[in-house]
Amino acid sequence: MVITAAVLSSIALPVGYLVQDIVQTPISPEEFARIAIAMRGTFAGPEGTNYLSAVFGGSFVRASSPSLAGHEPPRLIDTWATARVPGWRTVSPLPVELVFVLPEQTVANRVILRPHPSDPGPSWVRGFEVAFSTVGPDGPWSVACTAELDPARVTAPPSPSSGPQVDDRYVVPLIDVPEAAVRWVRLVVRSNGGSPDYTSLGEFEVLYASPSRS
Repeated sequence: MVITAAVLSSIALPVGYLVQDIVQTPISPEEFARIAIAMRGTFAGPEGTNYLSAVFGGSFVRASSPSLAGHEPPRLIDTWATARVPGWRTVSPLPVELVFVLPEQTVANRVILRPHPSDPGPSWVRGFEVAFSTVGPDGPWSVACTAELDPARVTAPPSPSSGPQVDDRYVVPLIDVPEAAVRWVRLVVRSNGGSPDYTSLGEFEVLYASPSRS
């Protein structure tokens, strides 16, 4: 048992430092995510399986308006909502519609929107709508949820006691939605927290959580 722990520690520490320097290397955030998932040994996380992740095969289709350079919509599905990886930002008037596609049709029952740790609270997405389609990127759409991201319920990530902080994502309320088939996903951002400069989001996830994880 002691030997196993030592081996795992010897692997985890270098990977932690790699992730810490993620934006300073030619390796993409998606490639780092593949490393993390390979070490975990499964796509399923504590909140379910994120089918929209680019590592799983999800991809961005289109947006109704442009984003800031370096903060394009694919950043929403790279699996990272960390200060070391840019998130999504738009300066366009709201609402903004974003469409994504999964690698194949599946079933989802949960969505998560994570603010970006480097963006101020007033810029965070506030009111939004998520809809699913099994037909195509133009719908027809079935609304999975219409909700608000409540900043009062967003919990800052804990500060590590030692070593590099690999995952500093905010902890946010899970949004359970009626179980439904999905291939295309539409996210409509309707409001932010009051910022006149831009609207931001760190990560957008569409998951299936088994009953044991609910």
